[in-house]
Amino acid sequence: MTELPGVAAEICEAIGMELTVRLLRRRGGCELNIPRRAPGSLLAEIIGEEAAQVLIATLGHGRIVLPCASMRGAKARRSEAKAMLMAGHSLQQVALACDLHTRTVSKYRAELEREDEAVHGSRQYQLPL
Repeated sequence: MTELPGVAAEICEAIGMELTVRLLRRRGGCELNIPRRAPGSLLAEIIGEEAAQVLIATLGHGRIVLPCASMRGAKARRSEAKAMLMAGHSLQQVALACDLHTRTVSKYRAELEREDEAVHGSRQYQLPL
């Protein structure tokens, strides 16, 4: 999966890539208050009450600074698209979810295949099972 910086990696491990991306798109580059309780909080508004409770249990309450640059704009879409491709989603699913053209998603898949070939020495793309 995509390498995320610092606390974003911890968040992703706790609540998953989709909700992490949503949180970073909304609040990336800012200080975020992790409340004592999820109901009615900004955090719950962004990622949902259940995920907010998981994050509170994982990180504890307090303030954190969320990273920003790679989770906004084109870099965010590219990162999310590659993560979805690695998870086995189709070109069309990825294109629709990430607001990209299928040709762009196809290029990202080719990049992943080249990276996989460089690491594993094989031209066959390894699907996660």
